[in-house]
Amino acid sequence: MRWPIKPECNVSDLAIGMTKMRPTLRQVFGLSLLGLLLGLALLFYLVLNGSQQSILHSAERYRELASREVGDDVTTYLNEAPMAVTHFEQQVKYGLIDTKKADSIEQGLLSLLLSNDNISEATLTYANSNGFDPTGKILTDPTSAGQVEVIRTATGDYVCNKTWFRETQFVSQSITLAQDISVRAAPTAPVTPSVDPTTHLTFQTTAKRLNQGQIIPTDLHWSQIDEHLPELQRRVEVSVQKTIEDSLGHFAGVIRVGLMKSEIDGAVERHITAPGEADPHLIFICDKQGRLITGFGNRDHIVVSGDDLRLATRDIPPVVARALQEPALQEVDPDHPDTDTTASFSLEDKIYLCTFRYLPGTQDWIVGIVVPRDFYLGKLVQMRQKILEALLVLIALIIITGAWIIRSVVRSHALILRETALMNEFEFSPTHSSSFLRDVSQVLVGLEKAKTAMRAMSKYVPVKLVRQLYQDDQEPALGGKSCELSVLFTDIKNFTAYAESMSPDRLAEVLGRYLEVMAETIQGEKGTIDKYIGDAVMTFWNAPELVVGHEILACRAALHCRAALQKLFDSTAWGNAPRFETRFGLNRCTASVGHFGAPDRFNYTAIGDGINLASRLEGLNKYYETTIIASDSIYAVAKGKFEFRLLDRVAVTGKIESVTIYELIAESKAGARPTFVNDYEQAFALYQRAEFEGAIEMLKRHPYDIPSQVLASRCRKLISNPSSEKWTGIYRFASK
Repeated sequence: MRWPIKPECNVSDLAIGMTKMRPTLRQVFGLSLLGLLLGLALLFYLVLNGSQQSILHSAERYRELASREVGDDVTTYLNEAPMAVTHFEQQVKYGLIDTKKADSIEQGLLSLLLSNDNISEATLTYANSNGFDPTGKILTDPTSAGQVEVIRTATGDYVCNKTWFRETQFVSQSITLAQDISVRAAPTAPVTPSVDPTTHLTFQTTAKRLNQGQIIPTDLHWSQIDEHLPELQRRVEVSVQKTIEDSLGHFAGVIRVGLMKSEIDGAVERHITAPGEADPHLIFICDKQGRLITGFGNRDHIVVSGDDLRLATRDIPPVVARALQEPALQEVDPDHPDTDTTASFSLEDKIYLCTFRYLPGTQDWIVGIVVPRDFYLGKLVQMRQKILEALLVLIALIIITGAWIIRSVVRSHALILRETALMNEFEFSPTHSSSFLRDVSQVLVGLEKAKTAMRAMSKYVPVKLVRQLYQDDQEPALGGKSCELSVLFTDIKNFTAYAESMSPDRLAEVLGRYLEVMAETIQGEKGTIDKYIGDAVMTFWNAPELVVGHEILACRAALHCRAALQKLFDSTAWGNAPRFETRFGLNRCTASVGHFGAPDRFNYTAIGDGINLASRLEGLNKYYETTIIASDSIYAVAKGKFEFRLLDRVAVTGKIESVTIYELIAESKAGARPTFVNDYEQAFALYQRAEFEGAIEMLKRHPYDIPSQVLASRCRKLISNPSSEKWTGIYRFASK
């Protein structure tokens, strides 16, 4: 049988046409009840069979989160030693510490311990390098060798041990440092014969040609702080060492910084449930050989295992010992530290679940978690029983109440579902639906008004933007959050002169093509264009969506914009319009990103001092006649990917603190750096040391390099009009 239905007929028309074919209420109720019973039976079956997997999956996510948190805490703590090494290295680089003077070294090492309570010792083994032997082993002059070691004693005092070459042999002496470091402490021990500190394995391994400039971490070892105590009373620490260079770039020695193992134990213990709580999770750190690094309280005893220190096997709980034998421990992938490895095993008629996670930056350490499976599934049977009881009650309620509501609710509910489905699909065309139920009719009227409002809003705001806010279930509010950004400012050189030479329509056309190319290039590098300010463009990366390697993308965007603009200027589409010269400023900073403005009018943007610095760096291009200037925060991350020139140390307008700026030249390629770049940086080093005449002689080699001439001119002025203030090497700009 066919019904004469028009294509444009609505739900009501269909209902009228099908009136005679409608089933009775009893039939609808019977079929609905049968379907409901079948659906509930299927639901219960799915819950019965799927709940276990769901719980175990959630438990796995919980263990992964716990292992990630433990790993992050341990990694953060271990990173304090490399940070201290870097800090000391920078002090040496800028001449704050003289590696030729033991007293200067002592003060520098002591400052590391005073600034960080977690550092237990800091040592610098110094010597003059005579190159390397064929095997890559460093060759040193014994008469220039020595060592300065500052340690923190168990009582909180500081002791300095010095070793140096005197006449025909090495000697050493210990000094207890005074609380007031300005007062020279008296030696607490006589000068005694000693050995060449450069023969120690720590120095020899780190100073090899292959390891020059690399941070070398160690595994657990006995702390030198307690070297005079019995082994059972000695504490354990980890350390890192690295070769450093003096302010002239020559080999200065090897610095070692040590951290106590007790803080690693504390990082694990902070994630273990407090005593009295029924949580059987056991968290530990081990290595790939199945040897424990952290234990489970005061029972732990550290013993020598091979070349390392590890937890005594008698202190390991049986379930942990069994977990350490799992093959999954050997499958932990150091190349994918964010991926956890899971396994299960049986012990004494119980099934246990374990998770392993690699700790980057360590000697192949692994975070492990083991827990009985019954901890997650013990109450599963009770939960199933409650679900069954709830389903039976629900069926009874449906049977009792369904008879008198089914006729009206089914149709009204269908109308509401249809309207809401259309709105979810962002279909806001008007429809004409009604119901004899007053409250349902009011809902339908409200939905029609909402669609009318959305149709009106789409004339002012793009529907895609509204759809995104709708899908995120968020309403924009005033304020922002701190976020690390890479910021790019651009501006056209002498744009005012260009604007005066063209008609408004022609200027708008040319500027439109220019900004189109800029926008396409920046967005191709995942940049967020914040705003156009006349001919200027403000862009940032890492918001609203996080972007990995945003500093690299920002540098690449600047270079690609420059290349794309040259291609545009060479094209026929550009015609006879003037070729714009665009200047770029790059900075990485922490800024506040979000919705700013008035309560009734928002603007999504970023604000902060680092944003202003990026704008100032763009303006500095006109002083050096460069194209792209980047801050040291950009350079620190992107230097391995791009060719930079160290340009200057400046304090921009309105800033007291200085910043080191770099000229971004090109993407890094194989081969030697340009000669003018190397000569400029060497001349700048002389300039920083106030050796102006030497800097001028080197800069004369490149008369066509504008930054070289700018720096040479500055040196001449300083020679003819020397400043009465202490020389800092910082150039302060008085105007934008």
